[in-house]
Amino acid sequence: MIIELAMVGFLKCQLVKQEIIGEDRNCYYICVDTSKEFASTLKQFQCPKVLYEDRPALPYKDRYKN
Repeated sequence: MIIELAMVGFLKCQLVKQEIIGEDRNCYYICVDTSKEFASTLKQFQCPKVLYEDRPALPYKDRYKN
């Protein structure tokens, strides 16, 4: 319950793709407001399935743009 309350101000993003390039693992995410996020880690670590971004969501008029 406390964790859920702490996550209210965060934007939820789901992992859609990961690729290994050299020594890095690149993680690509799509957020609930249709924006895209990127994270990178060393290749021996896994990408989190869900990423929480501490930023406001895109306004509705700006969503679904390429």
